[in-house]
Amino acid sequence: MLANVSRIFADKCIAGITANESRARELLELNLSTCTSLAPKIGYDKAAALSKQAFATGRTVRDVARELKVLPDEELDRLLDFRRMREPEE
Repeated sequence: MLANVSRIFADKCIAGITANESRARELLELNLSTCTSLAPKIGYDKAAALSKQAFATGRTVRDVARELKVLPDEELDRLLDFRRMREPEE
């Protein structure tokens, strides 16, 4: 019975679902925890302050960091690269 329900659920509910990539990217950018990737370079206190300011203004950590020029744009983009965050460094 469980196997049958699983197949029906997959056919009627799961099949055809596609990711909304633009919304996923937007949610990633708005995630305040991304500031933790900046902490080794700028320090915990400064990263936490960026996160707090991003939250207070409804902006992304990246936007606030760029505005405050805490790091060069290239380094900021490298540190806030979501693909790089999820894959181990070699």
